Amino acid sequence: MNDPKVKAKLLEKALKKKHQKHKNSGQKQYGEKTEEFEEAYIHAQSWALKYKTIDEIPDEAIPTEYDFRNIKGYDFTGAVRDQLECGSCYTLGYIQSVEARLKLKYAHKY
Repeated sequence: MNDPKVKAKLLEKALKKKHQKHKNSGQKQYGEKTEEFEEAYIHAQSWALKYKTIDEIPDEAIPTEYDFRNIKGYDFTGAVRDQLECGSCYTLGYIQSVEARLKLKYAHKY
């Protein structure tokens, strides 16, 4: 296992596996210029358009599950990022949550 070529191949394989889409992620292309994408981002933004504050949302209207990875078949999250050994998991988690929110908010401008 000291062969650098073997190590490089194993690392490449591991990274490819890590960067594959999750089975629950939408498979359609984010930002495509289709009516389906427009419908998806309008659906994603509907809460903000309908309710001005969180307190206005009736309990029965809140879904039991809401996944940014699959909103009507589109993945509104960013790519998986490998922090390697730098220990920036909290920072990357924060950045990726902000990225997903910005994708939701500005999808119509994409």
